[in-house]
Amino acid sequence: MSIRTVFLAAGLSLAAGVAQATDYDPLRKDARMHSELLGASVAYLIDENCDALKLRKLRLLNKAFSLRKHAMSLGFSHGEVMAYVDSETEQDRFRAIAEPLLASKGVVAGQEETYCTVGRAEMEKGTFAGSLLYER
Repeated sequence: MSIRTVFLAAGLSLAAGVAQATDYDPLRKDARMHSELLGASVAYLIDENCDALKLRKLRLLNKAFSLRKHAMSLGFSHGEVMAYVDSETEQDRFRAIAEPLLASKGVVAGQEETYCTVGRAEMEKGTFAGSLLYER
């Protein structure tokens, strides 16, 4: 799963020739950034593995714009934020968090219905990830 893909699915495009920020620690340590990117990552994995549930792309777009604005309020430029989102290291980091989180909730890799069950539970609870999903 790719955080970049989550943003691209929401209609954002990456800036060409963006300079890489050398220190993403403030973004990594920011509770809102972490929570919302993780929630989006979870929703994306559910969307990719459960045909009955889909991403609410307009809602994801609004959340992405809001989160980008928040990151910029921390002192990062638009280009730095997008470079962070596009970073393979960060994508791998969020996958390494999201997959075990889903497994702890009952997801079994390769078993579609387990993704659907967890996704529906997230929707019912009104979690950030659940708010990004809808039933087809």
